[in-house]
Amino acid sequence: MRRLVDGDDMNSWMAPAVACLVMWGLSRFFPKLATNHLDPKSAFIYEIAGEMIIALGFLFAIGFKPAFDLRGTSFALIAGLFGGLGVYFYLLAAQRGNVSQLVIVSALYPIITVLLGVTFLQESINFKQGLGVGFGLLAIILVTT
Repeated sequence: MRRLVDGDDMNSWMAPAVACLVMWGLSRFFPKLATNHLDPKSAFIYEIAGEMIIALGFLFAIGFKPAFDLRGTSFALIAGLFGGLGVYFYLLAAQRGNVSQLVIVSALYPIITVLLGVTFLQESINFKQGLGVGFGLLAIILVTT
């Protein structure tokens, strides 16, 4: 586990990316089951508690000591705030709709990230990547109509 977390002997980004894919895929399936039995506010608290177990595991099990930089810490906290709100809205949507549609729409969040990266970080995308973003927007329309 330490090698996967710290990056030792990790010659590629693909293994953690696939692990992320699997974990996020599972994490977006279980909220539908949770909201079949709990209200979204309660499910939200329990989901965040699950994330805290992982965070505390990093702190205690592997002896991790977080670094501190005011700007970096602020951006990380802001990311957590938006992420937490996203989880809550996902739970509301899971209670009200089909997870098969919800997960497609919500999984297209990288469109927002791409647009922010291009706008504020001066990152560039080529025509093919722009076409991918356009197809993502089209996917939202096709899945929701």
